[in-house]
Amino acid sequence: MKIILTILALLYASAVAPAQQPTASPSKPVVTRHCCGRRVPRHITASPMPAPQSVKEPSPDFFVGEARVEVNKDETVVRLAMAQHGSVLIELPANDGPRYIIPGDPEMATVDEKALERNKRAIVVRPGSLFVSPPPNRKAHSPAATVTVQMRSGLVVTFLFYPVEDLAQNVHRCVLSYNRDEVVARRRAAGLPVNLDTTTTSMPERRDDTRQPAAPASISVETSEESKPAEKNSTESPSITIRLENSQSKSEVTDTPRPLPATADSSPVTPEKVNKTDERITSSARDALSRAIKKPGQFKAWTKPIHGLALSTVQKSDPKDEFQVVIVAIRNTTADPVKLTSGSPDLFVEMLDDQGKPINIEPIKKLRTEGSDASGAIPASGIGYYAVAYHPPVLGTHQQVKVVVSQTSAADEPASITLANNKH
Repeated sequence: MKIILTILALLYASAVAPAQQPTASPSKPVVTRHCCGRRVPRHITASPMPAPQSVKEPSPDFFVGEARVEVNKDETVVRLAMAQHGSVLIELPANDGPRYIIPGDPEMATVDEKALERNKRAIVVRPGSLFVSPPPNRKAHSPAATVTVQMRSGLVVTFLFYPVEDLAQNVHRCVLSYNRDEVVARRRAAGLPVNLDTTTTSMPERRDDTRQPAAPASISVETSEESKPAEKNSTESPSITIRLENSQSKSEVTDTPRPLPATADSSPVTPEKVNKTDERITSSARDALSRAIKKPGQFKAWTKPIHGLALSTVQKSDPKDEFQVVIVAIRNTTADPVKLTSGSPDLFVEMLDDQGKPINIEPIKKLRTEGSDASGAIPASGIGYYAVAYHPPVLGTHQQVKVVVSQTSAADEPASITLANNKH
């Protein structure tokens, strides 16, 4: 009986136990929302940052402060900064010096003549009244003044001056350095005159009727050694003399030819004969120029253009005259106007070697020059005419007469043409 009761108790307990446990309420599935898809970070290797490079400021178009120029070619242009109230001292080598100084507009820049008298190895340039600096918000990219200097060795240097506002930018000192012997050798090889200090006529003089009369055409620098007789030797350093070649004094010096030397069978030269010769020279030059302008078709053979200049010549001679006249036609083949240098056109006697290469050149004294334009300017694609009267030299078998014309933008590379046997 006890066994039956025990079994019933176990059955009752097993039935009651599940009823006492709470029934689990149904749970909703949990949904996990992600704002974005799971991303796997990539392993990025950081490259080293390049070191910042120093930005070089563009070099100015001209020298500022102090300028040292190594001249290694004949075509030399030096660009210098100059302030309104400043000045520029240009120092030259001890074994060379200026022979001719060609200033530009005196209202833009002037050459200190008194300083040149005291020191012939230095040139002082001062700004003119119209040499003003550009506005502060605009840099100066174009020159306002120019001065051209030809040294006694023959080297030609053109100085371009740029206006600046800050006086600290002014080039207070410009030093030129070069080897004079190398300059002489290059010019001899090119057939150009050298050692201008040995002769006072190495650069032909410009006539008053072929240049601007408003300002001096050039400053001729002469030493006392050139003006004194050769037998007077002085141990003192030569003093310097400056001659301004303006239109009035130039006409007095060059327009009157020297008296012709008397021969054994001729009568002495009198002032009346000199005046008659002068009149004939002037009349012949003007007549030849007038005919050239009226008949441009007579110029047929033209040279190859050099820096935009092509030349053609026609000669006029009279057996009764002691002089000859050559008419030079100068054609500007460029689309811009050009201006001839002081003295152009020039005449030279050129000596050649057996291979036809020039070995020496000597200038020919011009008696009279008549030009179609007194300013020396030739318009774009235009032609300028010049009549030059001169005493025909006695030529050897290896000598010839050459006409040389140069412009201000290429003074060291002139155009030239040879006169055929010095005859018409």
